[in-house]
Amino acid sequence: MAQTSAEILKTARALPRDERAQLVRELLATLGEHDVPESVRLDALRSAVDRGVADLDAGRGIDVPPGDLRKYLRERGRLATDRAGTTTA
Repeated sequence: MAQTSAEILKTARALPRDERAQLVRELLATLGEHDVPESVRLDALRSAVDRGVADLDAGRGIDVPPGDLRKYLRERGRLATDRAGTTTA
């Protein structure tokens, strides 16, 4: 089973300072990639999409300016990841 970032940092306390610093840099580069299993993230995304489709079917929707679509979709992905993280923690 893969360790979370917190578990890796706790284990790294025994390392020399320069090795800990290198480890922290590597962890920061991958922050959030491994702490929530991909299957959980996918389930959260599917759930969010299902809710969105249900809202559209019910006549509820939002207006997203064409230039802001990428920003809006990224925010939706971040929210889904956050929700997945809080439901599994």
